[in-house]
Amino acid sequence: MSGRDLTRRQLFGLFRLRPEPAAPPPRPLRHPGLPPPLRPPGALDEERLADTCRRCGECVRACPVGAILPLGEEYGPWAGTPHIVARKQPCVICEGLRCTAVCPTGALRPLAAPAEVAMGHAFRDWQRCQAFWGTPCDDCRRACPVPGAIYVDSHDHPHVDTLVCVGCGRCEQACPMEPPAIVVRPATEQG
Repeated sequence: MSGRDLTRRQLFGLFRLRPEPAAPPPRPLRHPGLPPPLRPPGALDEERLADTCRRCGECVRACPVGAILPLGEEYGPWAGTPHIVARKQPCVICEGLRCTAVCPTGALRPLAAPAEVAMGHAFRDWQRCQAFWGTPCDDCRRACPVPGAIYVDSHDHPHVDTLVCVGCGRCEQACPMEPPAIVVRPATEQG
């Protein structure tokens, strides 16, 4: 068989010395069967956070109220990355946002001001909220550190302004209902 008798496919096959490696399967952005974690201020998106965070614990140690915890082993590739359980201990949006200032890798990006915090948004379940069932309550509004994020209407019902809410979780912790009638959904769950 002469060189002219080769088909294009055969010709290109001659230059292929080894098979191309299979691409690794993409890492899921969701945590199947597990709640999406509420991340501290300045956190990168889930994919980049898992790859960037070195799980050193500096943010955990820097948090003045102990709100930041490492994710458990059940989260697989995200295990050890920082998260907050708002019902137990929410972010207090401390002076200087210490967790972002100490992160050595940029997994938690430094933020210039508390107004840049965007951890998520609070959502109220009116069916669980006692203020909608005749018991006066504005615990969530009083706990909120962000002016205007939670407001009470003319019927004494609390509402969340998601354009203002930063997702710190103080409202969730303050809610007297169990489970809480107001919860923070992480920014990663909303995108």
